[in-house]
Amino acid sequence: MNRIVHLSVLAALAAFAAPGFAAGKLDFTPSRAPANEEEMTIPFSSAVLLDGKKETPLQYRVLFRSGDEVGGVPAGLIVGKDGKAAAISAPDKKGNAALGPFNSWGPDANSLMLVPGAKSKAEGANRLFLVTHFEYHTEAPSAARNEPPVDLYGNLPMAMNLTSIDQHRRDGELKAVGLANVDMSEVNGLWIPCAASLTPWNTHLGSEEYEPDARVYESQPLEAMNLYLGKMGRSATQGGANAYDYGHAVEVRVRADGTEKVEKHYAMGRLAFELADVMPDGRTAYYGDDGRDVGLFMFVADRKNDLSAGTLYAARWEQTEAANGGAARLSWLRLGHAGNAEILKLVRGGARFSDMFEVSEQPAEGFRPVYAYTGSGGKTQLEYLKLKPGMARAAAFLETRRYAAWLGATTEFTKMEGQTHSARDKKLYTALSYIEGGMLDGKNESRPRDDIRLSGDAKDLICGAVYQSDLKGGTKDADGKPIRSEWVAVTTRAVVSGAKKPAEQTAYGKYDKCDTDRVANPDNLKYSDKLGTLFIGEDSGNHLNNFLWAYRVADGKLTRLGSAPIGAEWTGLQVVENANGFAYLMSNVQHPGAANDLSKYPEEIRQGMRAKVDQRGAVGYFGPFPAWKQEH
Repeated sequence: MNRIVHLSVLAALAAFAAPGFAAGKLDFTPSRAPANEEEMTIPFSSAVLLDGKKETPLQYRVLFRSGDEVGGVPAGLIVGKDGKAAAISAPDKKGNAALGPFNSWGPDANSLMLVPGAKSKAEGANRLFLVTHFEYHTEAPSAARNEPPVDLYGNLPMAMNLTSIDQHRRDGELKAVGLANVDMSEVNGLWIPCAASLTPWNTHLGSEEYEPDARVYESQPLEAMNLYLGKMGRSATQGGANAYDYGHAVEVRVRADGTEKVEKHYAMGRLAFELADVMPDGRTAYYGDDGRDVGLFMFVADRKNDLSAGTLYAARWEQTEAANGGAARLSWLRLGHAGNAEILKLVRGGARFSDMFEVSEQPAEGFRPVYAYTGSGGKTQLEYLKLKPGMARAAAFLETRRYAAWLGATTEFTKMEGQTHSARDKKLYTALSYIEGGMLDGKNESRPRDDIRLSGDAKDLICGAVYQSDLKGGTKDADGKPIRSEWVAVTTRAVVSGAKKPAEQTAYGKYDKCDTDRVANPDNLKYSDKLGTLFIGEDSGNHLNNFLWAYRVADGKLTRLGSAPIGAEWTGLQVVENANGFAYLMSNVQHPGAANDLSKYPEEIRQGMRAKVDQRGAVGYFGPFPAWKQEH
């Protein structure tokens, strides 16, 4: 059954008459911040959609929650390579394991897609497909008696679901009618997938975040993925999971009969992929590289609508302004050219970190200083690396961030999250969720480069910002060689930023550290060219309730659309401007009431209020609205 969570008033969504709708008139009135426990523990909004004289309260519709059965299959179920449900987790750092089965409470990316030839069996309905991947599971009961629940972050392989969706032809309402786990066995499983985008050729382009540090897991077992493979206790050198199999862009093609094809794009490099966003040329992609001390990367494919081979670049920030989040010119360092097959051959051949680099703990002849995020299980610190002869290509595509830093690219960015673009205006938008550490002037510490030197109050900057980059053609890389793309980012500046909570702001947002009426720690981004609007979902430790925002680029109007339950974030943003005559804003409620996300709040939050939250993740959407056809 399609359940509806009402966000402000308990009224059904009024049907729009499509002929009278003009997207140029569409606007939102702001939602207030949640004011009591009931509003703080559910998806909430008092926002109203305005279309001329029509006023319709927004509402969030739940398609399904983690563990709900859709067509007899539970959503978010974690399975091994054999397709069977995982009965126990990999052990945590203390050796504790949790009992399954597991249904991830962390739904993240969505790709709602129309697939040519797909037909609904229901009378009066169109058939759509929805690809949703799950980032992680928060916690589950311990396998040991009388022990507290086990934190499961990074201790399970993850899942991707393909859901069959019936769309009502008259009112556009969506209903989940069938669900299956996407088979990941051919790519050795899925590691911590995060955000995603729908490609110009109608495929789901997913991600694997916080790649395992291959220097560490060369000798230690990568147990979460060993659990998937059925090889517990084995290191990579003993035939266990190879860290280089994980940390890639993951593309899923859906056929009309509901089957799918999965491909990991080794040619796009190996990073903490937040997501990859492909430009309208079908060749140029930008990556969100999540973590601290990370880089900005660009891939230019050899062929349109084919990411299997191309050239990989890393950005260098050349600062022009320090205040207000800063501004810079961007230059691009060429890391290399490769195809999936040749990099996969290296991985399957047993590639190791020690094959590529020698490491020194102190300065030495032939070694270069590198300071960059190393991945899950590692420790970000100053390393001295020497590239071994003939290993440049392997390092570029399997140790992408380290190699980029070794070449002199900027790896001082912190918490680089979502990427999205305006096709009409040729702009790229990038979320820097937290601006801290090496991005601040005078805080470079032992980092060998100091490209980013932002000024201002650190309590403002830690609330994050969204950057806007100009895209153009006719550019050259740092060595003076032409870049074969008309969509190259050449300048960037902060356009939406957070700020510390004003002392006089006491009527609401009692527990917030950043201004409740401004964006804090932006994460998910999606842009609508039809509305001229950037949609922003937060992942904030500085707002107790994470907010969903609409930012109108033309005049800078920022509107709060709603709030997630405490401990949750808005994930899976996707703007669907026209699906059979209807528009949707897809979004998920990820890990509501999560203990880790509430651990720093007072007991009345951690214990009392948390108990009122439905802690299952929710997959859903705002809408339906009449199709957004007219450009703003």
